[in-house]
Amino acid sequence: MSISRTRFLVASSLGAGAVVLLNQLVARAESADPGDLDTLNAAIELERAGIKAYDDAASTLLLSPKVLSVALLFKRDHQVHLAALSAAVQSGGGTVTDKTYHIDYPKLATEGDVLAFAQVVEEKAASTYLSVIPEFKDRELAQVAASIMGIETIHVGILAQALNAFPPYPSGFVK
Repeated sequence: MSISRTRFLVASSLGAGAVVLLNQLVARAESADPGDLDTLNAAIELERAGIKAYDDAASTLLLSPKVLSVALLFKRDHQVHLAALSAAVQSGGGTVTDKTYHIDYPKLATEGDVLAFAQVVEEKAASTYLSVIPEFKDRELAQVAASIMGIETIHVGILAQALNAFPPYPSGFVK
């Protein structure tokens, strides 16, 4: 496996755990089925939507410093996922989509509104990963997608706790 300039730059900007994710995705995607690359591109669209949602939430100036710091950490997770997924698609010989999944925004007038919206975004991410895992022909790519789903579900739980929601996801992630 050769190290491309893009892969080196992406890996050098990520933390150690993210580098592991990147390496797993890239290694498996080098011989991926075109359908698997399409599924990775769908995940890219969703990760871009998550990044945009957190950027937009931060720009409302409604978030307290502690909540903003957590929102920026969640955004960073989405950036790591986007970088790893993009590198994987490129490694597999595919073209990385430039699309962003469309999410309808509610009125964001309070910090609680922003937190509730973020929870919806994270639930969408978790449920989407859950729904695409069976579609992967490469089971190791499916396992990597499942690990990303786990991070999204952690986000859901933290947001639910911040909203004093119990149970955190009463109907599960499959709607």
